[in-house]
Amino acid sequence: MDTTRRTQLIKQRSVARGMLSRIQNFIEVGDQKINNIQVRFNKLPDIFNRYDIAQSELELSDDTDHTAIREIFENQYYEIEAKFSELLHPVVDPPSRRSSPRSSLSGNSNHTPRSHTSSTHFKLPTTALPNFEVDTCSWLHFRDTTQPCLMFRSSTTLLLHSRMKPRI
Repeated sequence: MDTTRRTQLIKQRSVARGMLSRIQNFIEVGDQKINNIQVRFNKLPDIFNRYDIAQSELELSDDTDHTAIREIFENQYYEIEAKFSELLHPVVDPPSRRSSPRSSLSGNSNHTPRSHTSSTHFKLPTTALPNFEVDTCSWLHFRDTTQPCLMFRSSTTLLLHSRMKPRI
């Protein structure tokens, strides 16, 4: 291999390693905004590809063994990727795996503390729905005004039926 090409590949590899180290420093500092985390996470594959191209060419055309350097980079890369994953998608125990009162009474509660995030529920404002007078001519108007206000579930039909006034 030509020494200038070898030097160029080592520099390209070093630039990618530097980029990865700066991202690792960003994670370790803490107090980041989610958008900043996402932008840097999206940059990770590009950094890996830059490193891999230079490293692969070095490994294929140079007599020196570069596997230890690759292993160090890959370990650092995957550790950073895992940290990003934790920051972007916190782990929440599924309800079936949470400790039940029975397991805590039996003394089998050797669970390590984890960060639990509660399910996100939104309370929508109350909307007054019009009453349906069971007049076939007014059905389309009733349907068009109430349909955007309702979430379509099996309980929706019960709600609609409860809003209908019987014809006397």
